[in-house]
Amino acid sequence: MEDYNLYPRQRTGKLMVFVFEGNKAKPISGATVTITGNNQNITLQTNAAGQTESVELPAQEPYSVYTVDVISNGYGHITIDGVQVFPNTSGIQEIQMTIQRGHYSRQQYTIPPHALTNPEPEKQPIDPLAIPDPKLDPQQTSPSRPDNGPIGLLIPEYVIVHCGAPKDHSAPNYRVKFTDYITKVACAEIFSSWHPEALKANILCIISYTLNKIFTQFYEGFDLTCLSQFDHTFNPRQTNFKEVIEVVDTIFNQYIKHPDPNKMQPFLAEYHRDVKPCRLAQYKSQELAKQGYKHQDILKYFYEKQSCYSSIKTANTAGVIFQGRPVSPLDQTLKEGSSGKDVREIQVYLNEINKQYTQIPELQADGQFGPATTNAVKVFQRIFIIPESGVVDIRTWYKMANLYYSILEYKKINGS
Repeated sequence: MEDYNLYPRQRTGKLMVFVFEGNKAKPISGATVTITGNNQNITLQTNAAGQTESVELPAQEPYSVYTVDVISNGYGHITIDGVQVFPNTSGIQEIQMTIQRGHYSRQQYTIPPHALTNPEPEKQPIDPLAIPDPKLDPQQTSPSRPDNGPIGLLIPEYVIVHCGAPKDHSAPNYRVKFTDYITKVACAEIFSSWHPEALKANILCIISYTLNKIFTQFYEGFDLTCLSQFDHTFNPRQTNFKEVIEVVDTIFNQYIKHPDPNKMQPFLAEYHRDVKPCRLAQYKSQELAKQGYKHQDILKYFYEKQSCYSSIKTANTAGVIFQGRPVSPLDQTLKEGSSGKDVREIQVYLNEINKQYTQIPELQADGQFGPATTNAVKVFQRIFIIPESGVVDIRTWYKMANLYYSILEYKKINGS
């Protein structure tokens, strides 16, 4: 890796830019990416996966900000200010572009400062024990919401995020992949440099809170707002961080069970920056993690040991929703030597993904997990920031399935 105007002993963080269409359904190769700020002026090109190389940049505590400028023939010109680079972390700035026909103008956006560097807004308190379960038909599952249908609580494919106050009907709604939403909220509200156990505890709160709001149908016409005075901070252009992505990808299908065993809804787990009764305290959670507390112990420390709730436990969801259908996750990890319909399914996924991400080799969909499938899985994992094991666990399976369905949706919308 090249050193771009770095001085000896200067603290640094890494940044990679990922440029694509439609929920990563089509990477944009050959885009010109310029990163400026803090005496840096770096020009890069995106590769066949729509990604630049990862560059090392000066980073002060708690973080430094940069401007990322992207120009691509046929897609236009996008500038994003406020891109965040934390010391000793790896950032990924995702930039979704759309085809521009004829004359196009420059689009400019600014990522707001990190939530932990701003005053904490007042939030209307909600008693999690007082929230009723919705009256749902136990014989049906909703096509877009997790519910208590025949196979249990489900992870939705998308969440609808309202970027305004709940009664502001002029504010825009964003349709966001569930894990993308969780990741961007976590990156906006938690320092990515924190201990992994603190990250897990905070992210479990975000997941459980999000699923509660969706499950109980708290709002009408959307699932959550993007404002922290009502829900969590969400910005569609928020810089992501590898350290957060790894946690979200690992625990996306986990949530905190409601302490009342008679309720099916996930626990509305709220946190605050500093210590408040019966809420996770973010800075304190980092202290506890550094003292050796595991994430389950951190949750119990705030919600159970302070005599707030009788029992705090985590659970796995029964499955996920893709294209309106409940889908059960893999029954077992797939690896070289495995065979059967699950292997054939991931081969079908990879062959469809290969049409956009051409570095992934085409496979014979024969249901046999041989060396060629191992290699294709490793290439997929390398592109999407998963340890290159060549093994398909639930993390790799979900990321693969998620992208596969995004590509099918993109093709349907664009008639290709």
